[in-house]
Amino acid sequence: MRPESLSNPVVRRVIVAMRDGDRKSFLDAFALGAEMTDDGTSQQLQTWADREVFRSHGHLEVEREENDGLYLTGRYQSDQWDMPTYWRFEVEEDKITRMDVGAL
Repeated sequence: MRPESLSNPVVRRVIVAMRDGDRKSFLDAFALGAEMTDDGTSQQLQTWADREVFRSHGHLEVEREENDGLYLTGRYQSDQWDMPTYWRFEVEEDKITRMDVGAL
C-alpha cells in the first residue's frame, strides 16, 4: 500500500516523512508531550525516532490499515530491523497524541 493512499492525513504525513527521511515533518505531526511506546515500553519520542527511524533509515511498508487509518500493520525495515509490526495512533486536533508500535 502506497503511503500516499493512507486514509488518515496525519498518519499519512508520518509514514511519508519516515520514507522520505524528513525528521522535521515527522516530529511536526506530533502534539507537544505526545506519548509513545515500543513493544509496551514507554519511549521518549524524539530519541526513539532518531535511533529507530532516522539514523537507521527506517521505513514502514504498510500492508493493511484499520480503524479509520489509525491502526497499521506492515513490514518495518531499517539498517537494524526487518520484521512485521503494528502501529497504533491516537489523533486529536490534527496532531498525534499517542503512538504505540511493536512487533507482530
